Amino acid sequence: MKRFLLILTALMLAVSLCACGSDNQSIAADGQLVAGVLAGNNAVDYSFAYPEEWSLARNDGTIELQFDYNPSDSYANYATYTVLAFTLSDTNQTVKEYWESQKDRVEDTFKDYKELDVKEYDTPETDLDDSPAMKVKYSFKHLDMTYISEQIICVRMGSVYLLTLTVPEEGYDHSSHIVTAVKDSFVFA
Repeated sequence: MKRFLLILTALMLAVSLCACGSDNQSIAADGQLVAGVLAGNNAVDYSFAYPEEWSLARNDGTIELQFDYNPSDSYANYATYTVLAFTLSDTNQTVKEYWESQKDRVEDTFKDYKELDVKEYDTPETDLDDSPAMKVKYSFKHLDMTYISEQIICVRMGSVYLLTLTVPEEGYDHSSHIVTAVKDSFVFA
């Protein structure tokens, strides 16, 4: 009888695991089913789902995803999506105040910086799990190659969360879907 129960349990576990993998869904920190693969760990206070074609490159205090936006090419053409958080020195700072305090640094860091779009915080398009956020899109040059970065900036409970897509300009249209996919599934623990 014990052997039968053991086999039955193993069979149920195998069926459960196969079922979970076949519908491409994960369970987020808030218990909701989300499409894609789940990213998050004990070092961070959030989780999110990302499309299966992206791969997890780093998963510690920073989570980094990468995607080869042109796999038919003979060399890798990677877009990266990075999520990191840190405590603000001024814990009362708003999202807009944070961006305004950092904008000059970004402009000074990147050659040929050009702001392409800014979406103000507190709109459904930019809220991050019901926390105020803003979206900033800009281009810059590095080693004579033009890149596009699209960043969601969220300030919550004295910390800033930076969700950043960085991709060579020619790969932007193939990669930009990650911004919405992560934002829509992002959950604070």
